[in-house]
Amino acid sequence: MTSRPWREWGAAAGERGTAVAEFRAELPASLGSARQARAAVREALAAWGLDYLAGDAELLASELVANAAEHGDGQPIGLALRRVPGPRGEQSLVCEVTDTSPAMPMPRDAEPDAERGRGLSIVSALARTSGVTPSLVGKTAWFTLATPDPSAEADAEAEVGLSSCALHGAKPQQEFR
Repeated sequence: MTSRPWREWGAAAGERGTAVAEFRAELPASLGSARQARAAVREALAAWGLDYLAGDAELLASELVANAAEHGDGQPIGLALRRVPGPRGEQSLVCEVTDTSPAMPMPRDAEPDAERGRGLSIVSALARTSGVTPSLVGKTAWFTLATPDPSAEADAEAEVGLSSCALHGAKPQQEFR
């Protein structure tokens, strides 16, 4: 695996859709490339303090890389991760997997007993957005994951706690640290 370490971008930081940080790697078109993609995603997210996105990001990136390795033309696969501001100011992760095959992926409904054919459905279900962009030299499959808004989570937890107290007739207790 050839990789360039992530780097912080200065002047562009804060512009909507412009990367704040980026990581790129070139992977071989082989069965082991999905494992290498998971390791690269884990490394980049740890460097950015976004470890909590690693599970979903590793799964989705490895699905796209495995598809590129299996259905591509044998040329190296590009993996790019970018940390960008989301539409509401939250941090988002953009993952792009590029290969040189012109063949576009076709989502399909897998039979219950089928061992294959669920990858794009998994990506679509877990990602905020996903898709495939054709180019003159192949295509780029991509997905985005959003980081949770910590203030919204705290508000939701507080509301659940207050609702639970009201339901059981109890008074909310203050948390001591």
